[in-house]
Amino acid sequence: MNRKIANVLLGAVLTLCIAAPATIAGQKKAGTMKADASAHKAAVKKCNDDYKEAVKAGKAKKGKEQKEAMAAAKKAKTQCLAAAPK
Repeated sequence: MNRKIANVLLGAVLTLCIAAPATIAGQKKAGTMKADASAHKAAVKKCNDDYKEAVKAGKAKKGKEQKEAMAAAKKAKTQCLAAAPK
């Protein structure tokens, strides 16, 4: 009888020792992922808005200047997205 109680208590303690750190780590990770996601989303939105403004300004130009402006806008957007937090 005492052996069964000791085994049950030992099993419960070991389960808590294994499960508690995993639960705490999961809660911390979930909170930081939301913050990271919102920062990424804001950075991407800014990049897209800047790109739209650059395209709008580039369309006002003609010929070779327009092509250069569009290429510069595309390159700036690519660099901006690469620099955005993941």
